[in-house]
Amino acid sequence: MQTADIRGLFPGLQETIYLNTASMNVGCAPAREAYELAVERWSAGRFDWMDAERAGEEARTIFAEIVGATAGEIAIVPAVSTAAGIVAANLPPAKRGENVVVAGNEFASNYYPWLLLRNRGYEVRAVAPGGDGVTAEEFGQAADGGTRLIAVSAVHSANGYRADLAALSRVAARSGAWFFVDACQAAGAVPLDVVRDGVDFLAAASHKFLLGSRGMGYLYVRSGLLDRIQPVGPGWKAARNPAESFYGPAMDLSPTASKLDASLAWFPALAEQAALGIFRRFGIGALLDRNARLALRLQEALAAQGSAFRPFAEQHRSTIFSVPVTDTEAVLERFRRANVVASVREGRIRLAVHFYNLDEELDRVAGLIGRG
Repeated sequence: MQTADIRGLFPGLQETIYLNTASMNVGCAPAREAYELAVERWSAGRFDWMDAERAGEEARTIFAEIVGATAGEIAIVPAVSTAAGIVAANLPPAKRGENVVVAGNEFASNYYPWLLLRNRGYEVRAVAPGGDGVTAEEFGQAADGGTRLIAVSAVHSANGYRADLAALSRVAARSGAWFFVDACQAAGAVPLDVVRDGVDFLAAASHKFLLGSRGMGYLYVRSGLLDRIQPVGPGWKAARNPAESFYGPAMDLSPTASKLDASLAWFPALAEQAALGIFRRFGIGALLDRNARLALRLQEALAAQGSAFRPFAEQHRSTIFSVPVTDTEAVLERFRRANVVASVREGRIRLAVHFYNLDEELDRVAGLIGRG
């Protein structure tokens, strides 16, 4: 894997230092070409939607490889909130004392669907983080025998705190609770293994570290739970044989997680197939290793500049950095002049590293931040 080969796939980065993948990735050349070809064929009346459906199936398979699952355990959904809504809808009306436990600083897509369960009698226990992120111990203190679901982000979108999924899974198991993981900021960025970590449900949208575009996302459902999870708004895609199930009267649902599929967004699916192909081209492990090395480079560069940034303990580090500065607007103005793209979250500069970044870019950004 050569840096030049990677950068050749992202021609838009020639004049830009992009550290905002936690908001949205930089479109790669293969995905752009897929969009352009789809539009050309559509406008000429020659678009073949079955090509898009096949692209969606390949994307399902590659995502499964990225998270350590099988394709039969993956549903295609447009967003994390959709995935969480499906899981929430499959919880029965609460009995006395039943509850769900979620971090109080969760992103809304992994928070609002659980709050609505109050209408079905559940107590929603929002755990305030005692430090940088809610620990397994803090979740354990909030959970009890009535806990039916625990939800967490694998990597927190604001500060980059990486949860100990295996420890949280053990907390959920003690209560007999389902364990739901929002992996929007983790999938494609850091290693994930749903089997190793005992995850019941995992959701991710594709427009961040997976290199896709808005409209594509995934829901992993552990195979042992598939029989208990029913679709909320099934359409033809939910059928065992979708291409033979356009009309009633029978409904024969898929035995796999595809019974939870939303209708596929065809243009994004074609771009998704092309983008996820990059993970296969270079190797998932190799790209994740590069991410880890680049994250360490940025950490060291910030330290060399005397930044106020302090890293988490190693097991909680990710590719997202939350950097405290004295004057946020002054730093952003220096970024604008230097063609650096980043974000602000919770009053801090948020930097998100991905494999398409360069060592010298990270050194440059650390210098622009300086002591803040």
